[in-house]
Amino acid sequence: MKIAVIGIGAVGSVIAREMKMLPHDITLFGRSRKEGFTIQEDGERRHYPYTIEDISAYEGDAFDIIFIATKATALKSISGIIPAMAHRDTEVILCENGMGFDEYFDAPVPAVVYISGQKREDRIEHFQDARLLIGDRPLPYTDRIIDDLENTTGVELEIKKTEDFRRIRYEKLLINLGINSLTALSSNTAKIFDLENVTDLTRRLLREGLDIINRKGEIIDPSFIDKALSIYQSYNREMGTSMYYDVMAEARTEYMYIQKYFQQHKGDLDTPVLDIIVTLLDAYQYER
Repeated sequence: MKIAVIGIGAVGSVIAREMKMLPHDITLFGRSRKEGFTIQEDGERRHYPYTIEDISAYEGDAFDIIFIATKATALKSISGIIPAMAHRDTEVILCENGMGFDEYFDAPVPAVVYISGQKREDRIEHFQDARLLIGDRPLPYTDRIIDDLENTTGVELEIKKTEDFRRIRYEKLLINLGINSLTALSSNTAKIFDLENVTDLTRRLLREGLDIINRKGEIIDPSFIDKALSIYQSYNREMGTSMYYDVMAEARTEYMYIQKYFQQHKGDLDTPVLDIIVTLLDAYQYER
């Protein structure tokens, strides 16, 4: 089986490392050709000497599975490359935060990603988790990979199918709304949730997001807000988020697929906190 992993950053590096432990033909892709990557876990660094190919120069055979672990902001342009890398039955697994990008691909497999890490100049710092959740539908190639992951000693990555994927995906979107917004706009890590006023503001933002998700019928139970806040409290105090790291690097963020996505789907709901968050992120990204 031929498998591609596109984007060897905080998420893609972990997926790539785990895929390389399986008995399949695995090719890694980035924006340019590189030799190897380093992952730091629990203070220890390990180098993985796997070649990362330049995706724009690929002219080989089609892949059976393509994991795309780039930023969501890159998906529209990458969607134009994928047809040349795929055959009729290729399964394209999208490993991004947010929603609103599925339409760029033909029958993609969106995943809810639980892999927390940070890309630094010389390494990937992996904080916690190595899990992908996908919808429960027939996926012949991915089903084989799921079996291989479960039966290969030493593999940490889990890919799980769930019948309630729609709810789980919206729950992760809501989690991202809260922690990405507050860490990005405060330029600080998960430690900010030790502050009562930050927690209170986040609760208001989560309530607005939940009302938008449930606008046409309950998808998420309101009690999930307390669970989300507990999840934030459980994070490593020095752990950031994808949007936090983007802001610290003065890079463009994925807010179009998280905060802006909520605002575009709010209908006539009153969302004062969300509106301020989006306005500030609009300003941050203006002409950047």
